[in-house]
Amino acid sequence: MKNMLIYGQATLAMLFWSLTFVWIKVALQWYRPMEIVFLRLLLASVLLLIIMLLIRHRRMPTGKDMLRLLVVAFFEPFLYFVGEANGMQYVTPTLGSLIISTIPLVTAVGAWLILREKITIYLIAGLVISFSGVALLSIEGGDGGNTFKGVLLMLLAVFAGMFYGITVRDLTHRHSALTIVAWQSIYGMVFFLPIFLINHASTFFVMEHSATGLITIAAMSLFASIGAFMLYTGVIRSLGIIRANIFTNLIPVFTAILAYLWLSETFTPRTLTGLSLAVGGLFLSQYRDLRRYLCSGG
Repeated sequence: MKNMLIYGQATLAMLFWSLTFVWIKVALQWYRPMEIVFLRLLLASVLLLIIMLLIRHRRMPTGKDMLRLLVVAFFEPFLYFVGEANGMQYVTPTLGSLIISTIPLVTAVGAWLILREKITIYLIAGLVISFSGVALLSIEGGDGGNTFKGVLLMLLAVFAGMFYGITVRDLTHRHSALTIVAWQSIYGMVFFLPIFLINHASTFFVMEHSATGLITIAAMSLFASIGAFMLYTGVIRSLGIIRANIFTNLIPVFTAILAYLWLSETFTPRTLTGLSLAVGGLFLSQYRDLRRYLCSGG
């Protein structure tokens, strides 16, 4: 019964993260990418600070760790959202979620190159197969030039996520996930503030706002930036990071279903083939961990 609750918690977290790829498409109908990101980080920062005050979480990072958090926040959320928010203008939710889902694979390769950590042949094969599926989906895009531009921007998010994963590791041994994410959001908001003030503030404060757009941005902050994070942290604590990562393979599947139901995204045989290759590659990359997990009885 306990495991079923944990699996439900993990699945709900993946659903919340999947929804962001649909919600950002909705928000982009009224707001520009950097407006969406700034508002999302502003709201997330305020909510996370309120949570920290309510639970009396008063432990502050040291001066050196504050600088490390600044570097971490530069990679994610700053560079990550520069890539993702702009890239999602040009790619479908399904393609966007598939590209982002390769972050754990790319991070493992980055850790091998930079930190000399070991990787398996399954991970390399899974990465190649996943990107083959992504390439097939990219070709399927109606506007080849814009789709390619979108893929490049999404890859910026992937590499930002890779460097984030490498730089944040040391901090996770000394600080809670809540502390790290709260300061990430605050620093990220500070990074985006000049961009927002210089390029968007003059029009943002006089434009006619959309209730649907603002509610969608608020939902991304509440359900993805905070809700999914809180749920997934509990899953990692119960199952461990390796087992928890297996559930992230559900994100592109959920996104495809949600995009079909919500945005009427169409799926051709080539699209389904690309989706199958990409998701299959994700599972193949975790073959050893998945086999060990299933053999242990879950």
